[in-house]
Parts: sequence; C-alpha cells; structure tokens
Amino acid sequence: MAFRDKYARLVHTMDLFRGLSPDELMKLMTMGLTEAVHKDTVLFKKGSTGKKMYVILEGKVNIVDEGKVLATLGKGELFGEMALFSEEPRNATAVAEESSSFFVLTANSLNELFTKRIAIQLLLNIVGKLSERLRKADELLAERDTTTC
Repeated sequence: MAFRDKYARLVHTMDLFRGLSPDELMKLMTMGLTEAVHKDTVLFKKGSTGKKMYVILEGKVNIVDEGKVLATLGKGELFGEMALFSEEPRNATAVAEESSSFFVLTANSLNELFTKRIAIQLLLNIVGKLSERLRKADELLAERDTTTC
C-alpha cells in the first residue's frame, strides 16, 4: 500500500485526523513520534505530568484508577490530551492491554504545528472528542441519580 493511501485511510478512520488531507496528515506524522509497547506497559501514571498525548494505531489501552478500569480504548482513540493541554497532573493511569503502537504528540510538537489550518482542525477534533466524553459522563451521572432516588 502506498504511503498516500495509508494516510488517506487514517484520515477517514481516526477521529483526531478527521478533516485533514492525506498530505496534511503526512506532514503531521513527521512532527510526531510512533511508539510501540508490550502488553501491561504503563504509559503514564495517575498524578504524573502530561507531556504526551497518544493516538492508538494498533492495540488496546486501559484507563485505570485505583485498580478499576474506567475505559478500554482501541484503534483510533486518543488519550492523554487533557493533562497535556491543561498542564494538570494525569487523572488516571494508562496501561497497554495488549501489545500496541501509538502516534504520539508532545507539547513541543504541538507548539511547532506548521499551518494554522492543521492546528485548528486538530484542536476542533480534540474538542469534539472531549465533548463526547463529557456528554457520556453526564449521561452516566444522570442515570446514577435516577437509580438512587
């Protein structure tokens, strides 16, 4: 498969890359790193400083707090963005459920984003994902309130 075809497929299947052209994604990929880990690798711990955000290219990751799995994320999902942008400590631990590979962006690579259009599209995609997560959390809280009354 040609690189351009590979990037075109990623643009259509991964939320973070939605709205980018294959050429823009190719530029973005040169700004980030790829990282591969084995099963049970801790990517970051609760309370640590957020210096990276991740997009899962292959594999699965558990987001864990106090031994409880809060979420299991798979291919195309992003995580670690809240601490990276807020500069607050991580609010959970991320552990590879299986051998996995990631596209990783750091604060430095985000600060050096090449065009305003790409930066704006990435930020819109991240805001969309955060909004989706907040909406799901609100629904869970509303369900919990109706079952305890």
